Amino acid sequence: MSRAFTPGRVVLHGLLLVLSALTVFPLLWIVTAAFTPQDLIAAKSMRFWPESPTLANFTEAARRQPIWAWLWNSILTSALITLGKLLLSLPAGYAFARMRFAGRDAAFWIIVATMSFPAVLAIIPTYIGVVKLQMFDTYSAMIVPMIPYVGFYVFYFRQSFLQLPASMFEAARIDGAGVWRQFTQIALPNVMGAIAALSVISFMGAWNIYLWGQLVLDDAGKKTLTTGIALFADLDAAETPWGALMATGLLSILPVLGVFLLAQRYIVEALAPGLGEK
Repeated sequence: MSRAFTPGRVVLHGLLLVLSALTVFPLLWIVTAAFTPQDLIAAKSMRFWPESPTLANFTEAARRQPIWAWLWNSILTSALITLGKLLLSLPAGYAFARMRFAGRDAAFWIIVATMSFPAVLAIIPTYIGVVKLQMFDTYSAMIVPMIPYVGFYVFYFRQSFLQLPASMFEAARIDGAGVWRQFTQIALPNVMGAIAALSVISFMGAWNIYLWGQLVLDDAGKKTLTTGIALFADLDAAETPWGALMATGLLSILPVLGVFLLAQRYIVEALAPGLGEK
């Protein structure tokens, strides 16, 4: 028996298939329910593909709640949070990797240490600050407090910049390139894979923010898909618009799933290599 068909490998692949099926099952059910008429969703004979497929659930969801505004809010806030994180972490990572200044190592390890700080502990003081600054129920309240959580980004970009050959920067200095030119014209183009990977990771994380959004966004029209979907909940399960709920749930999944599938190559390329210093 060849190595490809050894009992151990068969069992391993069988286990992986079972786990994959369990992972895909909720997504498959949401897709099916989103295109299934409301009166058939709770039927015992419901199948794992749309029966009498319809777009009525999306129409009903839009009639009940501003789901298209939620979609735009999700895209806007996720993109701005991601952009803010990159604008903070890229220069910081480069400075810690390629520049010399007093307290550099201490400052770097302090930033790294913030990765171990539970974000939930900062919710109350951050919320008080948002209220005092009169940012409550604004997009700024959703975006600005999320940007400073860049400990991992600074660490990863520092390691990425350290892997670049020092000879490139030495040659640039001999040619008269200053720090800013070295950063923008030499360093950044050579870490685009890492930038793409962390951009996707940040976008996905920002898209899925729930607790903070529920605290600082009160107006239904300003909510994101992740927070707004809770408005479909009803104490009486018989009155819950499951079709509209599933349609909104699918709408909240597809964009971020699409972004991940398009950028998965960059994620694998950026995260697979070891983080060694050069």
